[in-house]
Amino acid sequence: MVKLNITMDNDVLLQLQMALARFGEGSMPGVSSAMQASAGLVRGTWQSFARGGSLPGIESLKNPGGKYARSIKIDRKGPFDYEIYSEAKVAEWIENGTDELDMKTTHPFGPRSRVAHTGKNRGYPYLIVPFRWGTPRTVGFRNIMPESVYKIVKNKKKFRQTKTTVSADKSDFKTENASGEMVGRAQYSDVLGSRPWGDRLAADMGEGITDNMVGMSSMSGQNGKAAGYLTFRVISAAPGATGWIRPATRARPVTRAVAGVTQETVNDIIDSAVREDLGL
Repeated sequence: MVKLNITMDNDVLLQLQMALARFGEGSMPGVSSAMQASAGLVRGTWQSFARGGSLPGIESLKNPGGKYARSIKIDRKGPFDYEIYSEAKVAEWIENGTDELDMKTTHPFGPRSRVAHTGKNRGYPYLIVPFRWGTPRTVGFRNIMPESVYKIVKNKKKFRQTKTTVSADKSDFKTENASGEMVGRAQYSDVLGSRPWGDRLAADMGEGITDNMVGMSSMSGQNGKAAGYLTFRVISAAPGATGWIRPATRARPVTRAVAGVTQETVNDIIDSAVREDLGL
């Protein structure tokens, strides 16, 4: 868990402790409200960074997401004691940095993995990774297709959808994973039922199609509603497989930066409240 606390660090604010000992918590309503407001300020500053904002001396996120921002919460431990924290893994990865990871040594061995039964990679596990694509002007997607590509894939007369045909539990079709467990798999068919898949995006279909877009399919679910646009890539544990190495990332001390950029304002808010409550 990544966390930071609001602390009081000047002489005037330390008088609060003596006042509490003499009169009790209810005698300092202004300070109690000021602490709550300060916690909200710190949380909001952190969330702003998580959504793509900037902090002094900290590299901004290239792919901000709402999940990280929503994970940042406030824990009220007492009327004058607040902790702002995030239990999200991404918060730890950003705060502490990450080591280089060769995903070929990890991902093909998970519960959703498969085992090749034919070809030169027979007997080696692999994992199919779906990537969802957003349409132009959408938000919340790591991958956004340009307008020129969207015009191609949304043309239902020339680019047929792939339809999901499995039940929710995927129990109709099972294959073993790397651990030998039988796992239910998704099955797909063309909307017209003439072949296993609908059309897939090819590099020569038009302008703006990059390598990572090649193979994109237009998906629809069993209920007829669009499921979106997806590409599928394979991570294989077979000898000679390349790519899929996540480079190491350096630590970004986000909480220290958040504390630094909000400290003066927080101190002013609480200082003013203490003076008012104590009649100074």
